[in-house]
Amino acid sequence: MLRNNKSYIHYKALLEARSSKLTALLLLLVPAFMPGCSPKTSFGDIGAKPKAAFTVTPVAGKVNTYLLTSTTNEAFYFRWNIGDGGGARQGKKVDTAYYPDMGNYTIKLLVMSDGGLDSATAQVNVAADDPNGCAGRKALLTGCTSKTWVLDQPAGGALVVGPPSGGPWWTSGEGDVTGRPCAFNDEYTFKKDGTFILDLKGDIRVDDEGGNPWPTDIGFPVGCINVSQLPNKYKPWGGGTFNFKVIANNKLKVIGNGAYMALYKAGENGTSGNPEPEITYDILEMTATKMVINKKYDWGQWTFTFKAK
Repeated sequence: MLRNNKSYIHYKALLEARSSKLTALLLLLVPAFMPGCSPKTSFGDIGAKPKAAFTVTPVAGKVNTYLLTSTTNEAFYFRWNIGDGGGARQGKKVDTAYYPDMGNYTIKLLVMSDGGLDSATAQVNVAADDPNGCAGRKALLTGCTSKTWVLDQPAGGALVVGPPSGGPWWTSGEGDVTGRPCAFNDEYTFKKDGTFILDLKGDIRVDDEGGNPWPTDIGFPVGCINVSQLPNKYKPWGGGTFNFKVIANNKLKVIGNGAYMALYKAGENGTSGNPEPEITYDILEMTATKMVINKKYDWGQWTFTFKAK
């Protein structure tokens, strides 16, 4: 009887220890998945520290879908980050990852055992887009059919320019909705098949740089003009049908000579003097009704806020 009591007490202690470690895990998981932060990896009282490891295997018959299998037998908690911008999630020893878009992705696994925490990473290369794929931010962007966006209005802050960090130099206000009608009437339509339509409604705002029209040879003062008035070299800025990609679920690339979002002069590597073949923006926020994208340079950054039409 005494032996049984001792066994019961020991078993209860093990359960309490695991429970306390699960509580500790909740406090450790956030820094474990933040760059530059390292979690406590060993509890040092029960069991050895786990050795995280996993395999990545394409799933036969499913496009861009991979089977993730942890080979850490002693672990009882698994947290996966598949590198698509969606963040970490609690999962199972055997899980899956799906990527609608081509690209290189870093998969990370965090495991927990009685002995502590450990993590492992692996790279996966997705060679091609899923032609019928619609998930994550692509689904929000397109509605998995077609969705049109406009600059956020009437609220201020649709256009913001500032230094690489810190407060803005200039933010558009409610008055700019009427003061820049040929910018705030533009429509940006994204279709599931990868088509991007930039519809300027027949007019474009000649923007300024240092108070002067930009580019300097555009031939018109700052303000609205008909797109047919654009000099031939700048006509690609007048809108059209292009293509797009959502990359790694956190970048939006518009593709085609003259394609852009919100402001034609915010080019790929800085203030652009000519139409460019493609521009990639960072996605800061994306919901079914709101999109915030950013273009950062050495000298500063532009942030654009859109709403679904």
